[in-house]
Amino acid sequence: MKIDVLAKTVFDDIISHGGQVYIVGGSVRDDVLGCQDLHDIDVEVYHISYQQLCDILQKYGQVNTFGQSFAIVQLDTLPHYDFALPRQEKKTGVKHQDFETMIDQNLPIEKAILRRDLTINALMYDYQQKKIIDLCHGLDDIKHHIIRCVDASRFIEDPLRVLRVARFVAKLQFQVDSQTKELCRQMVSQHMLDHLSVERIYQEYCQILMTDMPSLGFQFLKEIGALPPYLQALTTTHQRLDYHPEGDVFTHTMLVIDVASHVKQKTDHPLWFMWACLLHDIGKPLVTTSDGHAPLHNEAGVQVFHGVPLITSKKERQYISTMIMYHMHLMNMSRHQARDISYLRLLKKIDGKVSMNDLIYISCCDKLGRGKVAQEQYDAFWTFIQDKQQRLGCQAMPALIDGHDLIEYGFHNHQCFKDMLEEAYDLQLQGYSKEKILRSLKKYEQR
Repeated sequence: MKIDVLAKTVFDDIISHGGQVYIVGGSVRDDVLGCQDLHDIDVEVYHISYQQLCDILQKYGQVNTFGQSFAIVQLDTLPHYDFALPRQEKKTGVKHQDFETMIDQNLPIEKAILRRDLTINALMYDYQQKKIIDLCHGLDDIKHHIIRCVDASRFIEDPLRVLRVARFVAKLQFQVDSQTKELCRQMVSQHMLDHLSVERIYQEYCQILMTDMPSLGFQFLKEIGALPPYLQALTTTHQRLDYHPEGDVFTHTMLVIDVASHVKQKTDHPLWFMWACLLHDIGKPLVTTSDGHAPLHNEAGVQVFHGVPLITSKKERQYISTMIMYHMHLMNMSRHQARDISYLRLLKKIDGKVSMNDLIYISCCDKLGRGKVAQEQYDAFWTFIQDKQQRLGCQAMPALIDGHDLIEYGFHNHQCFKDMLEEAYDLQLQGYSKEKILRSLKKYEQR
């Protein structure tokens, strides 16, 4: 494995004090898979005490500890390395964090490995011997693209592992073996995932969405009955086949997020963009008619999104709700060859919430997330959009009139100022001068 020069020095020092060093978990798996973007490296140190480990690491930088209950130590000069002593875990409650941790510096690796979730994550790299130790046949599972749990009785103790399996399905594009899949299905049916925090579910969903094939993760959750209600409802909402030959809304959404995964880095907020693509049609189950029409599903989607608890950031929620609201507008404008003022009004509606760039990308992903797309329609859309951008720009026009102008002009009914400013801006887009706009607003004083 590729190891930092300083890390090798630290490892050699640990060994000189009687310790044994293993690199464990995902970094070994990713090295076997040839992944170049290695991140955190977990180091398990045997046969020395927690205090001895801290004393050794202190020679090489500032030591940050996570408490002796976990015996995890970080070194500021090796920010991507976590050092830990071997441990066993005992389930004490229903929550993801409800475990009693038992540190044992001399724990046999055959026992230490049992706390790992999946065989592909149970590989150990023996630093001194320069070889991989594979006690759970993880290398075979990597070779055959299989996701398999290490120990069924321990796997079911942690409901977060269901979402981790979905994440690895999307990240690695592996198949889940039948026993592990059935364990996940049982955990869902027993409502074990109900005990996961919103924050942890959000984190796992984010990691699924940022893979190259996010649909695989959500398809797995569908198969085991783990989709949240607002996504599950999409699976039984059918669409007009002349518009959506791919079938139900869930199938369409999965095609959209896979297309989106290839352009997300071109957007201002890649993660928020992926969430918007996942949720763009969540209003369709509320409004879809028997013949497959879904009138005003964008507005319904904004309402449904109010009840999606996973996203807590106000800025992110504003971005996503704006994308849901306007994801169809550009395509509709192109189809009907809308006037310039419609484009300028849209720029104002999304101003400060979503860029025109991101709205264009979700419009394209929505269009491409179908069974087939007529090339001439797609080309016509880009011709329309590029013309509008070149002539009218991508930013909302600065307002000619603000609240101070209204006050200076003699308006006193402050309760009407919001409506007055909105109308003033629209009159500005229509070409009215500042003076003419202010005169036209006098009707508000008569209310």
